[in-house]
Amino acid sequence: MTKNNDILLFTIFIYLLSRIIIFNIGIFPDYKILENMWQVLDLNLLKKDFISSLYYIHYQPPLWNFFIGLIVKIFDADYLILSRVIHYFNLMISVLSIIIFFKLSEILKLSRLQIFISSILYLILSLSYLFYENYLHYTHLTTLFFLLFIFNYFRFVENFNTKYEVYIYLTATLLVYTWSAFSHPLFILLIFMTIILIKFRLNIYRSTIIFFLFLIISILPSIKNKVEFNFFGNSSWVGLQIIQVLQRWDVHGGTCNMNFDRIYDYEKIYSENNIITNRHPSFVGDLSKWNNIGMIYKTKKCLKTGIKLVLDDPINYLSIVKFNFISTHGHFAFDHGFKPIGWNKYFSFFDDIKKNTFLNSVKVRFVQLYYLIIYLFFTFIIIRSLFKIKHVGNYNHGKAMSSVFLIYLWMIILTHMFAGFEQERMRHIGHFLHILFFSILAKESFNLIRLFKKNY
Repeated sequence: MTKNNDILLFTIFIYLLSRIIIFNIGIFPDYKILENMWQVLDLNLLKKDFISSLYYIHYQPPLWNFFIGLIVKIFDADYLILSRVIHYFNLMISVLSIIIFFKLSEILKLSRLQIFISSILYLILSLSYLFYENYLHYTHLTTLFFLLFIFNYFRFVENFNTKYEVYIYLTATLLVYTWSAFSHPLFILLIFMTIILIKFRLNIYRSTIIFFLFLIISILPSIKNKVEFNFFGNSSWVGLQIIQVLQRWDVHGGTCNMNFDRIYDYEKIYSENNIITNRHPSFVGDLSKWNNIGMIYKTKKCLKTGIKLVLDDPINYLSIVKFNFISTHGHFAFDHGFKPIGWNKYFSFFDDIKKNTFLNSVKVRFVQLYYLIIYLFFTFIIIRSLFKIKHVGNYNHGKAMSSVFLIYLWMIILTHMFAGFEQERMRHIGHFLHILFFSILAKESFNLIRLFKKNY
């Protein structure tokens, strides 16, 4: 496993013990949330028409529903059973993440004490990590993907092994097929740019071929959606998301709201206008819900309007984005509305802080300062990496960190520009970015000046 097997096994033991205690004091997922979660197709569709329903899914990438569908096929369409399996799955993700982090710590040359303290603080005691383990969503899964990015980038910079370059693209593809924020083909281009940042022109033709291969793989859902629904995109939500940011649900007489008002009218209009004769229940009728093709009608109409509103008053749009960016960075990642059962019994203190003007202000400024320091550090690393882009084999760890932060930055920019809420949840994907920062800071004896001066 790792050179520190004794600490690793002890950490896993402590982790599992802590989760048994957490469960027994009454903190566990609320299965009722699943019934209203728009990311999940109707369970009856997944039970009876698993493959075809996944094929016709257009409102988001298919991987999460593939996983949900497997559970439903094995254990039946029961939200309670489904919630338990997802919870166990999340716990397995955490154990796997601990193992990968220990492997990463060997690359970073962390001491045994630094490894143990980082694991305790961020993987066992972290309320954010605990919260999303008990949240029935793909959020916790994406933290694993982000950790895999970190690990594979640090492996890749060692000797530019093609294996790890492919692993980086495979991880990116998993994100593309899981979360719509990463489902744009420009994200794969970003991955290619990070490869160039690391090794510049070395084996550029090979890297270009790998890039185009995974670019094609990344847009396969878009091609399918164009063929079946006359809509090119991995997710049919983008138009509604711009309206979310602008908070202009009134346009087109309420067509751009998040409700199902007149959805069957839109379904009929879109079917007739685009000559869609197939009537599969995953995209028409009562079971289709958010995947109804009427939502494509809404998003196409609202996308044009949203772009026009942005162009007509870009200052207003940017001011909204700026406000959202600053304000959400004053919240903890677990400041989320859908809390696990029993959470408020033990952690309502954090909600109480919000009710106290002074304490809330202190908390917001503290969290914002924390993020400012992290963002400044990684931005500084990116700038230094760009200056050393032609020096292949030099500043390797700095270039690896730059690549990871650019992926995180992609998510931060997109979720604040094109998502009106839940940025706290989305930001949690970068949980291991915090661990990386803390680990490096610990190596420098928590001296920020030394941290910024270090030649990685």
